[in-house]
Amino acid sequence: MKNNYSKFKTFLFLVSLLISSSAFSQVGIGTTTPHVSAMLDIQSDSTGVLIPRMTTTQRDNIATPAVGLQIYNTTSNTLDINSGGTWKSLAASTSNLVYVNALSDLPTPVGTAITLDATKMYVFSGIVNISPNYIVINGAGLRGNDPQKDGVMSSVSGAVLRSTDTSVFMENITIIPFGSATKAFDFADATGLKFCNLFSGCSVLEISPSLGVGQVSGFKAITIIQNYWKVTDGIKVTGTVGKFTTSYCFINDVTSGSGVEFLSGLTIDDIDMANNYFNYSGQIGIKVNAGATIDRGNLTANMFRNVGAPLNGITSFSYGWSMQQNTNIPDSRAFSFIYFNANTASTTLTTLGAFYKIAGSTTVINEKRFTTSNNRIQYIGKDPLVGKISVILSAKAPANNSDFSIGIAKNGFVIPAPLASMAPSTNNQSFQIILNTEVDLVNGDYIEVALTRNNNNTSALIVDELQFRVSE
Repeated sequence: MKNNYSKFKTFLFLVSLLISSSAFSQVGIGTTTPHVSAMLDIQSDSTGVLIPRMTTTQRDNIATPAVGLQIYNTTSNTLDINSGGTWKSLAASTSNLVYVNALSDLPTPVGTAITLDATKMYVFSGIVNISPNYIVINGAGLRGNDPQKDGVMSSVSGAVLRSTDTSVFMENITIIPFGSATKAFDFADATGLKFCNLFSGCSVLEISPSLGVGQVSGFKAITIIQNYWKVTDGIKVTGTVGKFTTSYCFINDVTSGSGVEFLSGLTIDDIDMANNYFNYSGQIGIKVNAGATIDRGNLTANMFRNVGAPLNGITSFSYGWSMQQNTNIPDSRAFSFIYFNANTASTTLTTLGAFYKIAGSTTVINEKRFTTSNNRIQYIGKDPLVGKISVILSAKAPANNSDFSIGIAKNGFVIPAPLASMAPSTNNQSFQIILNTEVDLVNGDYIEVALTRNNNNTSALIVDELQFRVSE
């Protein structure tokens, strides 16, 4: 009887609660004035709300769960909500993303230095003015969602973004150097182990003249892809670098300096620049300063519109460089042509059947990736080359039944075949010998035209004319 009475009291309490809720349309627990926007307002400074807790199996056994039904899943330790036929988990996660809408969203400046958390990716929304401060990237990532709208600006003296001995990653973000003594970047790595990645959508835009893009020094690899720069001056590269690559970058409005400049202190393994667009008047496209040491460089399909000079300090025939399909720049190739006319020097042919270098003072018509001297062409290219050789020799027979052959000597040794010979000629008869062949060459190899006599009728010959060509 007592148990029934307790149940009756509970029933009356629930009925009164329902009547109260119906009358006032709101329920307050821990407050007598629930918020006007809430049907249920629970207030406490020492306890929380505890919803049903169950395993995934128990959750899935709920018959026809209502849309919006919530449980705490003890199997996955997640808050699960039914969205109409399926359960979705709201996992409690820790994010490395920091959303930056204002200077106050960044770490507190120390002096004028804002040092980022290396474990975070900072996502900028809108143009955030950090003046008079600068950012020490410290290995953190920087990106925006739209480089036309998201970025960082500062009037600090020096670089807006700085990094020392840490990797750099940036994407879809604009840097605005807002001052005549301000530049966008000063990134340096002396370890040779870090990477500098300025990926798609990284822009540098000036509102007024500044120091431009800035400087990158060192790094195992520097990768600049799909950047847009509208600046007074372009990027400067120095230090000890593994690889520098740029592609599909737009470089505009340079009025002082060059789009890309390799400084005298640079030592670099490889440079690879392809499909970049340089569009400005009167300045240099790509500049290599004296003292920069570059092992290999490739320029492919870069376009130069209105620039004063596409290149400064290098040409398409510079040692270690390969250039193809670039605007107003000849394609790289190896070629050399030397000759003499009316030669009076006699080539002594002491031993029958032995070859001797043809004597005479040759004149250079052209030498691209070769150096030349009298009847000698030496290859100075970085890559192995198959040289196509053409020799035309003209002379007069010094005696009846004169008979001579010519061949190519490589590094002082005659290549046995092919050779070219004349038909036996009478005394003072003009004759010509033509030889076309190919020779494998590596850097430092040299070739010469060699002559031999095939009988004992004479021991010397004056070669009147010689044309000696080699091409790639």
